Amino acid sequence: MVVVLCGIDTLVCAQGQTGVFVPHVVATTHGVLVAQSGSLAMYDLTATKIVWSSDGVQTPTRIATSKDQAAVIDAIHNAVRIVDLGSGHGTTVQTGETPIDAAFIDNQAYVLERDARALERVGVDGARASINLAADPAFLRLASGRIYVYGRASGVLQEITTTPFAIARTTTVAPFASDFEIDNGVAYLVYPRAAKIAAISIATMKPIRQINVGAVPVDVAITSDTLAIADPAAKRVWMVEGEESFGQAFARGFLRGLIGLGLTSGNRDFPTGVDRVVVSNRGLFAYDSSTGTLYRGTKPIAQNVAPQAFSIGAGGVYVWSDTVRRLQRIEAE
Repeated sequence: MVVVLCGIDTLVCAQGQTGVFVPHVVATTHGVLVAQSGSLAMYDLTATKIVWSSDGVQTPTRIATSKDQAAVIDAIHNAVRIVDLGSGHGTTVQTGETPIDAAFIDNQAYVLERDARALERVGVDGARASINLAADPAFLRLASGRIYVYGRASGVLQEITTTPFAIARTTTVAPFASDFEIDNGVAYLVYPRAAKIAAISIATMKPIRQINVGAVPVDVAITSDTLAIADPAAKRVWMVEGEESFGQAFARGFLRGLIGLGLTSGNRDFPTGVDRVVVSNRGLFAYDSSTGTLYRGTKPIAQNVAPQAFSIGAGGVYVWSDTVRRLQRIEAE
């Protein structure tokens, strides 16, 4: 059975398009966090009980979490609400122009501010510090206690240390990647127009190789032994699976099966153009933002789901239902 939940056209009331704002949903170690306009609520893993509720930001646009904290970002009003996941206690801070992502290291929040071209640190004691970045910082990732930021328009990858809080290394890469992930010491940049994935060694900050894959790859998800690439033009998720880690596989040339058409036995075909993929211990999930269809494997499990209104967690797949105005759990069997 496919669950129909809510229309994508109700997503962005902050831009004056509609009068309804679809909440953001994120599964955490403490339960399922739901951010609505002006409020936050933590549901238990059954999605039937609200554990706590607290103040939120006016227009939540993204949620970043650690084991014990969350940063609820409002890119429209330049604000971030930092909360404790166990209690809901928190504080709201104003940021530079257009915060788009955040991460936590040692209980300190690092907020990526796109139009301010800055990375800002917000300490547990309220202390603030900021460093300037290359143009159009679009993605923030963590690896081995360091922060990596990819500048989309500038084609720059920057490594940032926390002690001292400074840019340690910078390297030039191709601009306009649609996704940026790090796994096992290798950074992966996805280039839809070129139909390539670039692999860059974090240790040396130098390219390893480029892999031709699919027609228009846009998103990649990586576990220790799986690479999944969403390609909406091909209506496919290209797959490489193996016992070795993906970083080791790159070094050994294990991915030669992806070169050219990218045919492997694990590829997944879909009736619609999926442009997002998630690989978890519950399996592979794909999402088509044009129709709002959420798939588990290749089976649709929900339709008309807004892009940030679902999350995969330990207790199942969690989605926000606009029909009943509450969180629902879909068992991922």
